[in-house]
Amino acid sequence: MKDTEINWEKVKQQATDYLRQYLQIDTTNPPGNEIEGAQFLKRILEREGISGAIFESEPGRGNLIARLKGDGTKPPLLLLNHLDVVPVEKEKWSYPPFSGRLVNGEIWGRGALDCKSLGIAETMVLILLKRTGQHLKRDVIMAATADEEKGGILGVGWLWNNRPEFQDIDAVINEGGGVGISRKRNNLYFCQVAEKGVCWVRIVFKGSPGHASIPREDNCILSLGRSLDIIRRYRSKVQISPVTMKFIQGFSEDEELAPIFEKLLKAPQYADEALRDIPDRGLKQLLETKIRNTFVPTVVKGGEKTNVIPSECFCEIDCRMLPGENPERIKKEIETILADIPNCSIQTIQSSTPSESSTSHELFQILERSLTRHDPKAKLIPFISSGATDSRFFRKENISAFGFAPLLVEGELADYQDLVHGHNERISQKNLIFGIKVLYDAVREFCT
Repeated sequence: MKDTEINWEKVKQQATDYLRQYLQIDTTNPPGNEIEGAQFLKRILEREGISGAIFESEPGRGNLIARLKGDGTKPPLLLLNHLDVVPVEKEKWSYPPFSGRLVNGEIWGRGALDCKSLGIAETMVLILLKRTGQHLKRDVIMAATADEEKGGILGVGWLWNNRPEFQDIDAVINEGGGVGISRKRNNLYFCQVAEKGVCWVRIVFKGSPGHASIPREDNCILSLGRSLDIIRRYRSKVQISPVTMKFIQGFSEDEELAPIFEKLLKAPQYADEALRDIPDRGLKQLLETKIRNTFVPTVVKGGEKTNVIPSECFCEIDCRMLPGENPERIKKEIETILADIPNCSIQTIQSSTPSESSTSHELFQILERSLTRHDPKAKLIPFISSGATDSRFFRKENISAFGFAPLLVEGELADYQDLVHGHNERISQKNLIFGIKVLYDAVREFCT
């Protein structure tokens, strides 16, 4: 079969059926149980004559690796996706979150966007490369991994230490980018070439215990409350990294947004005023996270009994740091803003450094060409994501990784962002097949 003979309507239907079935497999992490998802994808590939192997980092925590062999002229390309999904609040969904329901051309289910649709898209890319008999100069490896939503230690982290094929890779295509927004002149697609580092901290407050019928000034709960209010109001200094500069320059032809971004660059001290002028709430949120370290309280633990003042309590803060930062500097920043809070100490729970790949890599240029073949209005813009992905494991070993699961948002960007890890997660069939076409073209050009 030649490329021109691919029946894309049949591919869309097959991919839809596969994704619907895949979404019905509950791989919520915790506990994960990714082995069932890995077995499902393995069966699909084996029916097409593509062999794969499943490796368990722990019982039930399956990781699938499948490979299409090339002639070895060039090093392999890795197509990466993860099997696990985040928990759901079932009662708040319009349709059951593990039903894979098809409604008005949209496929519903937890993982439809993050990132089981990418898993199916990459599976279909391998299948189409095999069906069309492409002569590959590179091996094309697909890895569907466990544990990404909890840090990847039992997934990519484990594979890196235990599977040698993970250490001889030229580049990686992963989740974390590819989203496009429609503007007057262009459709702007965001390719994730970098991500902020993670620094989770616990702030412990101490005070004098006692009976709650007698108020105390050194009540540790009051110190915790004051600290949360300080953190809520705090804005870290604006930092425009080279990647964020390129992101902003990508909007240089946008009549509405270019003047706002120019104002931001000229007067970073007035960033909040500039951000308020951005009409799209989703784009505002996206840019806001790219120019500052962020500090978000997520866990609070206090006393055990209503009538007892505890001697100790704590809160946990999810800090996301820009390139050039490190956990020690983040801790010092928190210490500075909480300098007037007595008897508190800061502990680092977990951290990962910011990571980045160069847009000069051949694959980045190929991704843009592939986009424009299927969307003549497309323009690819690099960006740094606030969320962590498994790409960081490769970037720290100087392997280029790009977050690219292409789809065009129909409507407000904020509405799309609310679906990821939110209620009523879903993807349109139109975007599913669009992503498969773009990825297939990009992988074929890079690997043949």
